[in-house]
This record gives sequence, structure tokens and C-alpha cells, in this order.
Amino acid sequence: MDFSLILQMILVALLMTTIYLVIGIIPGTDETAVLVPMTLILLALNLNPLVIIAGFFASFITMNIADSLPAAITSIPGGVMATALVPHSQVLKKKGLTTYGLRWMMFGSLIGLISSIVVSFAVWGIFRFISAQTGLNLNNFIQQYTGYIFLAGAIFMSFTGKKKVVALLSIIPFGLLTALLRNPASLTQINPHVLNSLFGELLFRSQLSMTPFFLSITTGPLLFGLFSLLVPSVFKTQKVDEKMTVLLSNDNRKLEHSHKKIVRKTAITSALGSLLFFLSPVGVTVMLSEFSVRDETDELEKALVSSAVIDGLASASYLSGILISLFVFAFPISPAALGPGKVIFDDPGLFIKDANLLFSSGQLLVPITIGVIIGAALSITVGLTLGRKMTKFVFKYISQETVLIFLFSVIAMLSFAEAGFSGVLIIVAVGLVSGFLNKKGVGYGVQFMSLYAGNLFLSVLLSLM
Repeated sequence: MDFSLILQMILVALLMTTIYLVIGIIPGTDETAVLVPMTLILLALNLNPLVIIAGFFASFITMNIADSLPAAITSIPGGVMATALVPHSQVLKKKGLTTYGLRWMMFGSLIGLISSIVVSFAVWGIFRFISAQTGLNLNNFIQQYTGYIFLAGAIFMSFTGKKKVVALLSIIPFGLLTALLRNPASLTQINPHVLNSLFGELLFRSQLSMTPFFLSITTGPLLFGLFSLLVPSVFKTQKVDEKMTVLLSNDNRKLEHSHKKIVRKTAITSALGSLLFFLSPVGVTVMLSEFSVRDETDELEKALVSSAVIDGLASASYLSGILISLFVFAFPISPAALGPGKVIFDDPGLFIKDANLLFSSGQLLVPITIGVIIGAALSITVGLTLGRKMTKFVFKYISQETVLIFLFSVIAMLSFAEAGFSGVLIIVAVGLVSGFLNKKGVGYGVQFMSLYAGNLFLSVLLSLM
């Protein structure tokens, strides 16, 4: 590996970190929705795959750290993963400890990254040891049952939300719907005359990959909200005639290193979150963060612990999900790998082709290390020193609508490129269904796990026909 290639990795990682420091602060952005398009742009530039992986790792680490900045300073989350921070940031703001809490969020992210790296490579070592001692190919064995793993994950995630029954009942219908729309040829096995209809002819041409479905689900609540504005009564309640006023809090309290409890809880929950890599990062973050403070009675202490734990879990769950999928299984088995990381597993010119790694583990470690170090070091440093100023700049000069229009345009472009106008219609429909379910209490975790388990539902249905 020559110096020029390493230099390209560093430059791309720096560029992606800078871009996502800004994107992450903008309210309404989501990891999958904004990471996939930028990764596709890097692919379109025909960069070396190792350069792309460096930029990708720098991107999602920066994104997870940056979207907590507006949540801490303004109580408006940058993305879905930071939503759980809002009530705790309000407590810290009331106590005049916004910057102090932000420091613990950044420190929590660092603990989460370290914990996930340790756990991921421990899992890798254990799997290699078991395979060497038993001669079993655990990868092939587990790959046969991924559908059941995702189904179990969907059921488990449904019990972590408030609307347990609704979430549980939505798993099979939503998973089956998305599977049918991704595999339209299967409709001919259900009804051989379906292609004779106009609807069937239109649907059969829509050969969509998984990526547009990820994006439609992540933007589903926003899409549903936009379509709801077509209802006059809803439009009147949502109409705004004045500019939004956002208060930026600040304080100068120094970070204390005596809070061993916060460090301990953040490390333990991050390690547990890394072991639960096959579950939705959003669901795992909410579940474990709430569990970690169940014994806290002091409002301020609870807010500080939760702030560090949530940021630690957000970073750990994403990083471990992709690392374990990449090194241990050589196929995407986690929501992080199936969502934001799907592109690097799908493209035949990157890392996985016919279930074989195109690069050695040592080669992959170089760009991953560069991306993780640059993404974490730069975003945490900037967050601690310039977080307030950056948040003020973004809220004042960068329109949220501009970013959202860009995201919708990318989704429409990808869908149209794959399946024409019918692909766009399908993705809009899935987004509206997803947004409706989200409003009824079916969270992202259940929806994504149902999406992954969809092929299992479809195969069972076809076997019964």
C-alpha cells in the first residue's frame, strides 16, 4: 500500500468529516438517508475501494457525533439517533449546564467507539477460534437463518416500544409488502395472470434494490407529514407565519474526571449495545439508555448519565454492526450494515463478492483506522470547541428545506434509475405507509427489522401457494 493511496484516504476522510459535521447539525437529517447518497457519489467517482471505506467510516462516525450538537444546545435533534437526548438536554439547559453536558456527550461517543472496537474484534477472534476448533463454517450456517434472526429482532424491538400490540401486528404485513414490491416476479407464482393487468405490467418492471426502501422508511414520517398538509385542517395547524426562535445556551463549567459512574455505565452499555449488533441501533440506544438510569433519582445526575450513555450507544451500535458484518460474517447481518453500509456490501467492485473478501483483513484495517481516527478526533474536537458557533451558523444560514429537497431528489433519482416512474411510485407508497406506522407507534427499529425479515415471509407465503 503506497503513500499516495494512504494520502487519498486521509484527504477523503477529512473531506467527509467536514461535510458531515455540517449535515449532522441540520435538524431532520437521518443516518441512512444522508450517508447512502454521499457513498454513492464516491462510488460514481471511481475512487479506490479502500479510499471509499475510509471516507465512509469517517462519515457515519462524524454523523452520529454531530447530530447530538443541536440536541444539546437547542434541544432540537439533528437526527433520529439524537432524539432520545432532547429531554435530558432540557434538564441540563434548565440547570445552566449545557456545555458541561455536551462535553459528556462527546466523551461518551469516544467511550462508545473504543468499546465497540474491542467487542467487535473479540467476537471476530471467538468466531475464528470456534471455526478452527470445530471445522464448521459458521458464516454459512448463520446466513441460512438470518431471516429468523431478523424476525426475532423485530418481535423483540416491538416489545421495547409504547405501542407493543400495534408494532407486533405490523411486522408480517409490512415485511411482506416490502418483499413483494422488491420481488415483483414472485407475484406470478401467486397469480400467473397478474401480468396481464395494467397494474401487474407496471409493477413487474420495478426491479428495485434494497437501498431505496431504506431511504423511503427513514424519510417516511417526513413524507407522511408533507402529504398530510394536503388536508386543510392539518395545514392550518401546521402553518407558520413567523421565523422560529432558537435559544442557544452556554456555560463554562469544566469537565470533571471524577464521575466514574458515568464512565462505567457508558462503557458497559456500549459493550452490550455492540453485542446486540443485529438489532436496530435506534431501538437498542433507547432501550439500554433507559435501563442504565433506572436507579437514578437525581434529575441532574440522570441527565448527565443518559447524555453520555446515549451518545456512546449511538456510536458503538453503528460501528460494531458494520465491523462485525465485514470481518466476522463477510455479509451484512446488522441494520447498520444493511442500511447506511449496504452500498459497500452490494457493489461488486468493493469488498464482498460471491461471499469472498476481495481484500485481506490487514488491508481493510488501514482505511477503517484512518476513517475512525479522523472522524472521531476532528468531530469531537470541533464539537467541544466550536459546537455552539457551528450550531448558530447552521440554524441561521443553512435552510433545512434545502437539505430535505436534496434528500428527496436523491431518493427519486435512485428509484427512477432502477425502475423508472413505477419505482418512484412504489417508494413514495412505502414511505407513506412507513410514516403512518411511525405515527401509530411503530418505530424505525421494528420497521427495519421487518424489512430485513421480508424475504422469509415471502418464501413462506410462496411455499403455501
